[in-house]
Parts: sequence; structure tokens; C-alpha cells
Amino acid sequence: MGFELPDAFGYVVLAHGMSWISNMYLTINVVKARKKYEIKYPALYAPEGHPNAEEFNCVQRAHQNTLENWAPVQLLMAFNGIMHPKFAAACGAIWALGRIIYGYGYASRGPNGRMLGGILSHLGDFPLMIGCFVVGAKMIKKA
Repeated sequence: MGFELPDAFGYVVLAHGMSWISNMYLTINVVKARKKYEIKYPALYAPEGHPNAEEFNCVQRAHQNTLENWAPVQLLMAFNGIMHPKFAAACGAIWALGRIIYGYGYASRGPNGRMLGGILSHLGDFPLMIGCFVVGAKMIKKA
């Protein structure tokens, strides 16, 4: 099977770059929260009984949740982009924007503040999940 990326695959690369911007935003939030709430490394979360545990843990959790989903979303975007680059890039960009809104909401309003960003993120990742099966089936059909 020959393999060539479509001309529009650059959009997928740009959307991947946007995901790095989202990750950096969330990383900076955690660094600032560590300083503000005096949470020392190597603790991933605030120790039990810390007076600002919930505030810090919300910032950290927004970043951790993004990291837990980042690699699968990037792979799905790349796979979809082989046949549908603009669709994949649009979904990836929506996901990346959703992660920023998710992180901002979680950090500023606690667990309930993450909902809008979570929904927006899923408007990006759920279509990529479905699309992965579509692309896979198309590839098998061509073989």
C-alpha cells in the first residue's frame, strides 16, 4: 500500500501545535498555583489537610486530565487526517480550545467550572473517535 499525506495535512500539524499551546497554558497554571499555594515538588497534589488543597488540586487536575487524553486525541487526529485532514484539524482545534476553557473553568470555579470546556473538548474528540473507524474501514476497503 502506497502512502502519501494529503496536501491539506498541514492543517492537522497546525492543530497539533494548538494542542501544545493548550498544554503550556495548563502547565503555567500549575506552576503559578504551586507558588501561590506553596505546594512543593514532588507532590503531584496538595497534601491532605492543606488549607488550599481544593484550589490547587482543581488546577492540577485540569492539567492531568488533559495529559490523560492528549496522546489518544493526537493519534486520532493524525489517523483521521490521512483521509480527512480539514475535518481532523477542525476537531483537533476544537479540542485544544476546549482544554483551555476546561482548565480556566476548573481553576476559577472548581469542579463545576469545568463543564463547558469538557463539553467543547468532547465536540472535538468524539467525532475523531467515530472518524477513526470510518477511516479504518475505508483503508481496509481499498486494500
